Amino acid sequence: MSKISKLGCSVTASLALLAGVASAEASPDTRPQLEGAWQVVVTLRIDAPDCKTAPIVDDQWNPFPSFNTFHRGGTMSEFGTRSPPSTRTPGHGVWKRTGYRSFEYRTVFYRFGPDDAVSGNMDIRADVKVGQNSRTFKGESRLVVTDLEGNAVSFCATLDGKRISL
Repeated sequence: MSKISKLGCSVTASLALLAGVASAEASPDTRPQLEGAWQVVVTLRIDAPDCKTAPIVDDQWNPFPSFNTFHRGGTMSEFGTRSPPSTRTPGHGVWKRTGYRSFEYRTVFYRFGPDDAVSGNMDIRADVKVGQNSRTFKGESRLVVTDLEGNAVSFCATLDGKRISL
């Protein structure tokens, strides 16, 4: 093969590769999306293998609203209302897509006792499925409350999310 033929093949292959990259970047992802801000109703349940059918925790603060924001790049912010703001920090975490409409996330926040000292943390791991229109989601989460001595109590919860939009 001549030098000119090799150069022509290289240029053609490079242009085809660049065109493919450009079209992939230009085409929007049409799969249902989690990225954005959500109002979530959290219903705490007794820890059980099947969270959907587990008994609901019976107290005056259940269910309760929460805000979840899923940032581009896989980080997230959370703030729940079950406890007063003085008794917990906002939650910070990570998320990822696990299927066409499925996602998982993990968020952690610190808790404070009556003396205003850190009393432990809460670690939440959830699986959610976004509706086809990307305006709602449903899911389940596992919550582990740990004190400073390492003692842990687990709960599960069901989640109903509604996207915040203009």
